[in-house]
Amino acid sequence: MTQESATPSADSVVTGEEARALGAQPAARPYRQPEHLVLWGLGPAHLRLLEHFKRKPLPHVRITVLSQQTQTFAPRKLARYVANELTLAQCMNDAEPWLQQAGVQWTGRQGRGLNVVSRTVLLDDGQTLGYDVLSINTGPLPHREAIEAAMPGAREHGLFVSPLEGFVPIWPKVCGLGRTRALRMAVIGPGIESFELALAVRQRMPTAAVTWIIGPHHGEDRGYSETLHQRMLQLLREQRVTVLYENVAALTRDDVVLASGALLACDVPMLVLSRSPAGWLATSGLSLQVGGSGVETDVHERSTSHPEVFHVWRDSPVLASNVHALMRSAPTKMQATPVQRAQFLYAGASHALLAWGGQCFQGRTVAWLKQFLKL
Repeated sequence: MTQESATPSADSVVTGEEARALGAQPAARPYRQPEHLVLWGLGPAHLRLLEHFKRKPLPHVRITVLSQQTQTFAPRKLARYVANELTLAQCMNDAEPWLQQAGVQWTGRQGRGLNVVSRTVLLDDGQTLGYDVLSINTGPLPHREAIEAAMPGAREHGLFVSPLEGFVPIWPKVCGLGRTRALRMAVIGPGIESFELALAVRQRMPTAAVTWIIGPHHGEDRGYSETLHQRMLQLLREQRVTVLYENVAALTRDDVVLASGALLACDVPMLVLSRSPAGWLATSGLSLQVGGSGVETDVHERSTSHPEVFHVWRDSPVLASNVHALMRSAPTKMQATPVQRAQFLYAGASHALLAWGGQCFQGRTVAWLKQFLKL
């Protein structure tokens, strides 16, 4: 199954001509108070930011929003949408009220390249847009060319979960196919999002064969505790979801080819490989994390090499106040990203899983708390 026609190629590599347009070296600028804030993407952190600036406006600041749509899918609701617990309408965030405020301009355009020397963003129509402060909250975008090179057949046969705007309209078609026969489904990729999707697929398709291919990752690389991992495996066993600790070598029309050479029969391989570097990152000039999976940021979510650039993958409780603090006439102290002490996970059938203080809790009460906290 292919998703190429439904997903915009916003992460495609910038052409030589576009790179030259971005690469022009401007004359050194004298310092001045930042006035132009560019928001690349309308992720949940940027919705918080627009709300923050509406409550605490800065008259000297103008905001430009780069996004092709004013309605965006809420990432936290993905598993419940896949499981058919929420409708599409219940999962959409409408940014229109925040875009109507004074000093905010919505372009209807998408960024596709960045040059931090000239402080310009290349737009999808070939124009460039300058900024004083840039905040990026597009959500993780897979670099499809890199994934295809590592996993031949991914672009033709894989269903990319990210970006969500491409995945969401295709999922009902997969469900329609599942009503005609028992499908063989595989969720490919490590992490909590993949676990949640595997459970959500099981709930939506009780007769399907569901496999989570997590890859050969060690405990310290997972980003969550071994106690939580064992509870996740227990839930998967109870829901008849198979777990494989192997890499995927290739995808074909009917199979997932594992690194060991074994074939896993599969109708729909779902690719949760959202931490792969977007194509524009490599040419941006920003310092990247080890492995190049994202922008290297400090505790304030600012680029370590270019502090006028902020970057968060999904949501953030401090981005709005930190950007506001930087752009005030008299800059104020920023807040550090809080240490995550509790983790809430979707656990199927209106249940949730909470990991806190080395212990795990599960049930409908946890699900209610998760919804109450909007997590």
